[in-house]
Amino acid sequence: MIKTLKSLIKGFFISLSIQVKIRVKLSRTKDTKEINLNEGATVKELLKKLQLKPDTIIAMSNNTPIPEDDILNNDQEILIIQVSSGG
Repeated sequence: MIKTLKSLIKGFFISLSIQVKIRVKLSRTKDTKEINLNEGATVKELLKKLQLKPDTIIAMSNNTPIPEDDILNNDQEILIIQVSSGG
């Protein structure tokens, strides 16, 4: 009985995870998107949701580059600059 109750409580709290809304501007396409992520999500998780590879972009917040392990805040605006190289 106690084991079942603990399982139900754990499931309840997992389903109540807090979401943050991130505004993303993509420099190449000039698109702006609103993305919902779990609270505590990082730039790396945002890129995964956008299906972008971390080694092909520069993420900027307030005109400052931010690392992929930076934790995102609610209503934060991120500029994604897609980088390419070659000849």
